[in-house]
Amino acid sequence: MLPFLPDPRYRARLFSALWGLAGALVLAAGWWLWHFPADRWSHESHVVELTDAQALASPRATPPDDLDNWVSVRLPHRWSQTHRELTGSLWYRLRLPLSALPAQTWAVYVPKVSMNAEVWVNGVSLGAVGSMEPPLTANWYTPLMFTVPPSLWQVGDNAVEVRVSGDSVSRSGLAPVWIGSARTISRMHNQRWWVQVMGVHAANVGLMMMGLFLVVLWMRDRSQSAFGYIGQAAILWGLGSSANIVPDPFLPMAVWDQLSFVAIVWAQLSMCLFFLRFSERHWVWAERFILGFALLAPMVVMVIPSQLLVGLIYLAIYLVALVGFALALWHAYGTQRPDRNLFAFGSLVSIPAAAHDVALQLNQLPLESVYMLPYGGPVMVGCMAFIVAGDHARSRQALAHLNQDLMAGIHRREAELRDSFQRVSSLEQAQAVSAERARILRDMHDGVGAHLTTALRQLNPVTPQAVDLRMVTRILREALDQLKLSIDAMSMPPGDVVGLLASLRFRMTPRFKAAGLSLYWDVDELPEWPGGTQAALRQLQYILFEALSNVLQHAGAQEVTLRARHDGDQLQLVLHDDGRGVSGAGPHAEGHGSQTMRSRAGTIGAGIEFLSPPQGGYEVRLSLPMRRPDEPGQ
Repeated sequence: MLPFLPDPRYRARLFSALWGLAGALVLAAGWWLWHFPADRWSHESHVVELTDAQALASPRATPPDDLDNWVSVRLPHRWSQTHRELTGSLWYRLRLPLSALPAQTWAVYVPKVSMNAEVWVNGVSLGAVGSMEPPLTANWYTPLMFTVPPSLWQVGDNAVEVRVSGDSVSRSGLAPVWIGSARTISRMHNQRWWVQVMGVHAANVGLMMMGLFLVVLWMRDRSQSAFGYIGQAAILWGLGSSANIVPDPFLPMAVWDQLSFVAIVWAQLSMCLFFLRFSERHWVWAERFILGFALLAPMVVMVIPSQLLVGLIYLAIYLVALVGFALALWHAYGTQRPDRNLFAFGSLVSIPAAAHDVALQLNQLPLESVYMLPYGGPVMVGCMAFIVAGDHARSRQALAHLNQDLMAGIHRREAELRDSFQRVSSLEQAQAVSAERARILRDMHDGVGAHLTTALRQLNPVTPQAVDLRMVTRILREALDQLKLSIDAMSMPPGDVVGLLASLRFRMTPRFKAAGLSLYWDVDELPEWPGGTQAALRQLQYILFEALSNVLQHAGAQEVTLRARHDGDQLQLVLHDDGRGVSGAGPHAEGHGSQTMRSRAGTIGAGIEFLSPPQGGYEVRLSLPMRRPDEPGQ
């Protein structure tokens, strides 16, 4: 916002200047409205303001005779001044002396009349505005203009008679009457028409739109109850104020007036609730009192119809609103709200306007005075909309700053976690290397170390005896083969069973040839064994090496066959020799070597069987599952 003013101090000064200009414009408009009712056109030529009149209560549709009892009055005149409790028609007679006939068309202008009027000039009717007989229409806030044909004027005394229809409940009466050039009168009439009718309607439309916005805001965020109340007040005020100046509604006038009164009262009481909520004082008793008053006031006016009672109700509500405004203003400045000046500006425009209208309602101002709250209310609600926009903007900025802080914290935490992960990974790698070294050393101790120890015992017998060099040589060969196979297994790709078998074949073939054994290779192309980690391959290698060593040492066989197949969900490895076999083959006949092989097979999740097939010899069968160790079994 305002990129050409990056410094917040300059933006604050600019906004202060703008608000000062807006305040000056509002004050100038208020001053103009305050002085507007006088309709000061006396400096214009051919314009006359008539204030001295005679009044007569008469139901006649034509001007009464001169013989009737007329009462001298001065305009503006209210019926309550001379004809209290009058219902029907009141005739006003004004005198206009002319020394010469007007050279141009003249008109009669009535700024304000309550309720309807008919104008006569020298006994000729110029027409009526509104219904002159019950049921009455409501033209009480509509300026009236009647064009006078030049032929009706006469040199000397001219009689201008105005018939006003009204009732005792309404503030019936007549404002000063203006007569003069039709062009000047038309300007006067049009100006007041825009101020009293069109301007009020336009202001009410804008007011209801802003109120709808605030109500929608409250519906989306129920914590914003204060703005919900002022939005409700704006909508109700717009509806009630517009309905109040509709001359001919579609409902009976009594019902229409009651609905308009209810809307205006509820709007004012909603404003009282707004002040309480804006001051963050949740006084349940006060809110219940206001709600009870909102229900009671319309019923009282319905039972006791009185314009004075209506004015007193407005006065009571105004006093309650004044207290609420003081509390809200104290809270705004006490808590240093950033929009406190805006709230004060809107309130200080609408509060005096409301006081002016209450005084007008209580007949403390001239009849032709203009209501100011229809123009002060939108200023107040507009300021509240700006406050909401400011709160929203500040919330968005705070949320953006919070997101930035959160993102910075997340990035910082990610870096810390990444460093921690790298440290843990390095530690795990070191532990894995250490564990692998320990495992290799343990395997070498259990395998190569055991063979070397046996060879040393053969070379250094406890009792003097001949050394069996052939046995020592065999033992050393086995140790060397096992050492080579261990080295092969360390560099073997994981899961490569065919490579392991090939390495075993390569290392054991010389020993088979030296022992006179024939090795038959029957190995298919096998898929990768999912569980074939380096540790698992080493265990598998030890099992096969132990089985082949047993064949070389104990089987007395001539042929050895190594088969490998992929059978469904497992790999089948079979080592068969045609030797003497083992009598009573089974778990109970297993020696230490067979038990070691079974234990190693269980470690890698493989199945192992030791069989004596019908064709003779001995078989070792291994089943390697084709599922990963972390997958559930079938």
